[in-house]
Amino acid sequence: MLHVLHLLPHRGGGAETYIDLLEGMPGVVHRRVALSASAGKADALRSLPRRIPQLVRAARSADLVHAHGDAAAMLGLPLRPQVITTHGLHLIRRAPAARPWFALSVAASRAVLCTSAAEHDELRAQLPARFASRLATVPNGIAPAAPDQDARAVARAALGLADADVAGLYLGELSARKDPLVAVRAARAAGPPFVLLVAGDGPLAPEVRALAGPSVRVLGHRDDAPALLAAADVFVLPSRREGLSFAVLEAMGHGLAMVVADGAGNPEAVGDAGLVLPAGDEGAFAVALTRLAADASLRERLGAAARARVRERFTVEALRDGVGAAYARAQGA
Repeated sequence: MLHVLHLLPHRGGGAETYIDLLEGMPGVVHRRVALSASAGKADALRSLPRRIPQLVRAARSADLVHAHGDAAAMLGLPLRPQVITTHGLHLIRRAPAARPWFALSVAASRAVLCTSAAEHDELRAQLPARFASRLATVPNGIAPAAPDQDARAVARAALGLADADVAGLYLGELSARKDPLVAVRAARAAGPPFVLLVAGDGPLAPEVRALAGPSVRVLGHRDDAPALLAAADVFVLPSRREGLSFAVLEAMGHGLAMVVADGAGNPEAVGDAGLVLPAGDEGAFAVALTRLAADASLRERLGAAARARVRERFTVEALRDGVGAAYARAQGA
């Protein structure tokens, strides 16, 4: 058995989903530890020193250390992660001064798995040429949901949606990077029968709640994403940058019509199986939502194309194969 220790910056988020999907790999035992008690920067600075003894003991008992995200790779550098998965490069995109530190993490690793080609190209341009061979693109993958009309009816009834409502769904953190206010303002401009369900929490929650109304229903933090996806007709994500969003892939797997911004990661996930619009363009999003609300056949065509794209390109099997190859390479090295 190969014992892998997964380093997370904090619990929750896409990295947790990623590791959940790896649990089915044969011959591998997965353990996960968080570097910080929460996503907050202040809490990370307070909690990390207390966690160091636990982290050192866990790393010593593992055959291989796998860091998730650029922050975990850099903060966990003393534990020498052999494999890194990028998950969006959120820190070095936000703070370019951290790039030399991340280069040190790459230098100490044996394989760096980029969740999108955009991340691969970005890193290759930033890193010394001698590290290029360590980079590989291994997209996230999911198991698409089978259509279930009964579950859809139950979910819509629980949310108080009428038969005539065309339900859009924003599912994610309410933060500037995700740009939820674009989705909210576009939904208000589109008006009924379009109804945007906003599921998530974050620093922009007060501004989002202030815009609630007939076409915007703010649900707060939810733990029932499958039910929300079953109830929805359209998925809306105006984020300015992503890795390869599991929320987007899950929505595609549920056969939703996709409306996303052209920020890094989104176009690669959606391709021509949805509407990819300029980031920050509320008017373009409003036009798209109005059009989809009025055209059921368009929603159906886009949803079918999205489901087919996931089945062809973003499978759990391909994800596990790519990670398994990285583990074999790290062990061989």
